[in-house]
Amino acid sequence: MNRTWLLVLSLVALSFAFGCSDPTAPSAGQVQVRLTDAPIDLSDVTAVNVTIESLELFEAGATDDEGTAMNRSGVVTGEGLTLNLLDFQNGESILVATLDAPAADYTKVRMHIASAELVRPDPNDPALSIVEPIFVPSGKVDIPVPFSVAGGETTDILLDFDAALSVQVNETPGQHRYILRPVIVPISIH
Repeated sequence: MNRTWLLVLSLVALSFAFGCSDPTAPSAGQVQVRLTDAPIDLSDVTAVNVTIESLELFEAGATDDEGTAMNRSGVVTGEGLTLNLLDFQNGESILVATLDAPAADYTKVRMHIASAELVRPDPNDPALSIVEPIFVPSGKVDIPVPFSVAGGETTDILLDFDAALSVQVNETPGQHRYILRPVIVPISIH
């Protein structure tokens, strides 16, 4: 009989301890995604414009279609955010998306790219520019970024969208001259 009471009291104590969490503790934190670019080696290029349609955040264990759309400040729903990657070199970065995310572990950020173009001066008239489309074979880029969100804290992710490595020149006649194969790596997470 003593053992039974001891077992019952232990179970009651355990259920009380696990059931009484702090109701004022934040259950979500904020995630911010920023972009930067390593310098490009194409000396005559003045812009590498990329239009980002959306970003998604994936919790650990989520399936491929269970991403959560992130907010893009200043971007009208249904429109993309067009950035000249060359504007964000030498330590410059831009905030591209935020999300009040549940406190959890996350594994990746998915970026949807709608279009891209390369701008260079016209060799016949330097006051003019030549805009050349960059073919985007896949508009979806998965960026492995393992991190945890703690309640009440902000997690800042800085991604390097490397324009020099992402833009490939295709010498095959009759094919797309430029192809975008995005090389995006996390630089810092804090």
